[in-house]
Amino acid sequence: MLRLVGNIEDIASAIDDFRPSYHLDFINVQVIAERYLQAEPTSEHVALLAQALCTALRNWGACRRRSPRLRSSAQIESFLRNKQVHKSLVKLSQHSLESFSLSRGGDRVFNPDASFSDARKFDIEILNTLACLASGLFINNTSVTYPMKALLLITGLMPALDSQVRKGLRLAGKVGFTGQQLLPKSTYQAGGRRICHLPFELGQCWELNRVTLREGVRNSLHPELESAPGRVFDILLFMQAQTKRRLILKADR
Repeated sequence: MLRLVGNIEDIASAIDDFRPSYHLDFINVQVIAERYLQAEPTSEHVALLAQALCTALRNWGACRRRSPRLRSSAQIESFLRNKQVHKSLVKLSQHSLESFSLSRGGDRVFNPDASFSDARKFDIEILNTLACLASGLFINNTSVTYPMKALLLITGLMPALDSQVRKGLRLAGKVGFTGQQLLPKSTYQAGGRRICHLPFELGQCWELNRVTLREGVRNSLHPELESAPGRVFDILLFMQAQTKRRLILKADR
């Protein structure tokens, strides 16, 4: 499990020092994504989401050297209009990390309000959704990084495993986050297990340290993130990768 070892000031400082344009990209997509998720996928919000999503993903590294290229705007709009894609994104967006936790024995559990009750069903849902995002938004994408960035932008569910977040996890003491993380084909692969278990570890960390984490967010320049714990952990792990910054999260051995 992950423990919070930073204090309120560490949390606020990490959020405030995070690149302002990254904060803006997330807010811009979230506003439009909320409308998309609350309406039918045939609505006018699809085109707006496709545009905002493409802009944010480019700002976050897509289409650069060694990064996957985005599909055309028309292809992405068509993908987002798919009813099954919309249904999967809606289902995942209905959960924040507060829906996930670990039992005293280390079993993965959901809070009573979650639409999932079986961790295996969640595993299948999230890996299938990431695979769909990989093929529907990008050309020849093989890693989890950019599908997870898209999932984060649309749903806010959990951190995206880019190189900085992976480094932050390694510095915390988590094993298995070295090098590029390929899209897992099943929940039985190590990469699949890492993705599927992470929300439960982070959810438990939020549950045990809710007061401190929320106070840190409130003391930052972005108090609206209090309702987006997945994004908060994305930022904390990203910023933790900076060698001069004190550890904020640490894994129990």
